[in-house]
Amino acid sequence: MARAQDQLDEAIGIIRETAGGLEGDLKDRSEGAASAMEVHREKFFFQSLTGLPFAVKANRGAKAFAVAATEDTVGVLEAVAAEIDDKADAPGTVLT
Repeated sequence: MARAQDQLDEAIGIIRETAGGLEGDLKDRSEGAASAMEVHREKFFFQSLTGLPFAVKANRGAKAFAVAATEDTVGVLEAVAAEIDDKADAPGTVLT
């Protein structure tokens, strides 16, 4: 498995674990961000160096979220998930 996938998997796991202890909007938004990231984890994007910066961003955001689950940290997760959506589906990115 590529390093980017490892980083992304770790981020998703941290987000889901932290979200499990939350309620309401923060829980829903964080789980939504994790699901959005998970959709792309098998793509070539995360099996190459191309996805590594985004996976590292996701991992850092997840760790910050685990320390303090706030509107700001969830916003970071959502922003990273949106960036991944934009880049992972760009022309030339294929499923493996």
